[in-house]
Amino acid sequence: MFLFLAEDAAVERIDRKGPGGPLAYVWVPDADAAARVAADQATAGLGLLELYRGFGLAEAGQVIEAVAGRAPVGFAGDLGGVRHPRSVTLFGDPDADPLTDTVTVEHPHGAATTVAPAPDDDAMVAAAVAAVDAGANIVEICGGTPAATAAKVHAAVDGRAGVTLVRWPFESITAAAAYAAAFPG
Repeated sequence: MFLFLAEDAAVERIDRKGPGGPLAYVWVPDADAAARVAADQATAGLGLLELYRGFGLAEAGQVIEAVAGRAPVGFAGDLGGVRHPRSVTLFGDPDADPLTDTVTVEHPHGAATTVAPAPDDDAMVAAAVAAVDAGANIVEICGGTPAATAAKVHAAVDGRAGVTLVRWPFESITAAAAYAAAFPG
């Protein structure tokens, strides 16, 4: 599950097919709502959780405590003071069609989130550049993406937007590695 902070937004969920099965994109207005959603999903058997759009250490810690070790939790980090971001979240999916599998959700105050799968490194770089050209000011990259790919995205964006890569706190490393090992290829 990808969990996004979107100030003043209602809780919204979109279910899609992901590279390892079902993938939910969920937007919440604050850390309290995020913790509630994450706890409920962990109880229901959540396999992995990634936090996007402004989860700093305090907010991520609140969610990690709510999940209570039932699933690994990674987070992209804070947004460097950007209050109403136009963000793009990129993840690898070799079977994805970026033209039909990309989702964009508009939020209050002119903010927006685009979630885009990329079948390979070149497609991820191209998607990041296209999103920044279209006004994205934050590029967030899924924790299953190699750091070398994230570095290519960072170089291609060339300082025109912030670029983050989901990181896994120590308490989530073993479970995140086990989750990754379950994927074919």
